[in-house]
Amino acid sequence: MQRSLVIAVAPLVVALLLLFYAPNIALVYYSFYDRVRGVFTIDFYLDVITNTVYLNVILYSLSIAVTTVLATLALTLPVAAYIALYSRGFERILLLVIFTTPFWIDFLLRAWALKSLLYMVGVREGFLALMVGMVYDYIPFTLLPVYASLARMPPHIVDVARTLGAGSLDIWTRIIIPYAVPGVLVGSALVLLMSFTELVIPSLLGGVRGFTVGPLIYTLILAGDDWGRGAALAIVITVLSVLSIVLAYRRFKGWLL
Repeated sequence: MQRSLVIAVAPLVVALLLLFYAPNIALVYYSFYDRVRGVFTIDFYLDVITNTVYLNVILYSLSIAVTTVLATLALTLPVAAYIALYSRGFERILLLVIFTTPFWIDFLLRAWALKSLLYMVGVREGFLALMVGMVYDYIPFTLLPVYASLARMPPHIVDVARTLGAGSLDIWTRIIIPYAVPGVLVGSALVLLMSFTELVIPSLLGGVRGFTVGPLIYTLILAGDDWGRGAALAIVITVLSVLSIVLAYRRFKGWLL
């Protein structure tokens, strides 16, 4: 039994080693190795954390990511509440399919289609197009966790609260939002991390306002052949992302359990 389990898990382990850990180990290597001088150095890290251009791009990317999180929460929380509390049977399945089916299509094709649609209504590359693309693309990553949290609510709890005299504001602040907090935290973490380093949407829809961390790393490594600084920037962003998740978990783990 144990041998069969090892054989079954082995392909997954090999895939993780080759497709996830190996590229990250290569990034760590290039972030310390100066190919021009042929020596190992920390100069690339010092340049990343002291260069005001990189810091400004990181802060701008973070503001885009936070705005995306807030916008997706504002749009998906009422929808998730309706699906979890008021829809039943086929209606619930239909609503979930409606909100998730578009994301079965290839990511790049959706981005190009959205760009064409925005062109048709007169919206060109810029901050507005960038935010529309970011919010549109990350809605499911907020909607589904919030819906999963609200689906755990006891049946008819809202009806009981209304019978006892609770108003709409009380229902939202004392029932719906507390139950939604685990999903809100999970969805916010997913959207924040992915939108922080997004490459395709800023490149296609952002124009001059789309030079965020993702395009910067792409430019350094592939366009500028500056593997050292590009790898160092990627490692710094990864470390910051992991630390933020760890700190958020320690701060809010009581809500998640």
